[in-house]
Amino acid sequence: MKKAVIFLVMVFGVNAMAHLGLPCSSEEKKCVIRGFKIDGNVLDESEASTIREIINDLNKYGKSGTIDIIGHTDSTGSRKHNLKLSETRAKNFAKLMRKYGLDKRFSFGKIKGEGANSPVDTDERAEGRYNNRRVEIFLNNVEFENQQSK
Repeated sequence: MKKAVIFLVMVFGVNAMAHLGLPCSSEEKKCVIRGFKIDGNVLDESEASTIREIINDLNKYGKSGTIDIIGHTDSTGSRKHNLKLSETRAKNFAKLMRKYGLDKRFSFGKIKGEGANSPVDTDERAEGRYNNRRVEIFLNNVEFENQQSK
């Protein structure tokens, strides 16, 4: 997870890095951050370091753009509780991105919670529930500078 945003430079033609990093997808232009404890709205420290790396790469190579942040939960808990928790996760994540230095040239679009409405794994196993407790970062109209032109 330490090479979180390498896909950013690959997707947008910046040749600064050579590997596609987890937890990002170049096809979907998003990063998925997992690591929330059950009923938790704050990330573990290892995931916080991933946020720092994402921000570093955005600030270093990005010109501008809009970032959407969508929070998710597993299906434990009530629908109302999960919607509120997932929204809190998304808002906390946006605050952390600014706290860790995301440049003002990037704005936030949607910051919302989906609750357990969009699982990516089964909630029948602990690992599946862990995978569903996540925040997704969508990079909309984010422009990147080509490092080779410098």
